[in-house]
Amino acid sequence: MGTSSSVPVPRGLEVLPDTVVMVASRDGFDVIMALAAGSVAATFFAILLGMAFLFVQARATVRRIESLRRSLVADPAVKSLRETAANVEAVSDTVRTELVRLTESLGGVSDRVDQASRRMEERIEEFNALMEVVQREAEDVFLDTAATARGIRHGVRGSRRRPANPRRPSPHPGPPGPPPAHTDE
Repeated sequence: MGTSSSVPVPRGLEVLPDTVVMVASRDGFDVIMALAAGSVAATFFAILLGMAFLFVQARATVRRIESLRRSLVADPAVKSLRETAANVEAVSDTVRTELVRLTESLGGVSDRVDQASRRMEERIEEFNALMEVVQREAEDVFLDTAATARGIRHGVRGSRRRPANPRRPSPHPGPPGPPPAHTDE
């Protein structure tokens, strides 16, 4: 092991001959592939820059919108509009509740009126039936009374014509003839 220096070199640290590196020769295809890879990298870098620009713009827009929202929240007119909207909502709820109650009440009243109307119709029919019975009974009583009065009248007339005792002469001598005319006093 020979070294040109007089310093002894420990074993394993000996200088080895230089390493040979081989470089492939470049042809047209290799150049096109290198250019394509560079253009893809440039495109991705451009897209990255565009997205970063859009992100910055979006963030600025969000900050402006947030600032506008804070100013609207602090605006007394918007606060008044919110209170008015809350009041309108409360009034609307109250009106809706009252309309529901009114509708239910009117439904109940309508049902009661229908029921009362049916009852009145039934009672009127019963009263009409009663009046027919009363009228028939009154007619029967009237006819019976008239017949009785006629019979009494006829009996009274007959008793005037006939003597009470056929053997006794009649206290009214006169020719037999038509009975005297009867007048009601």
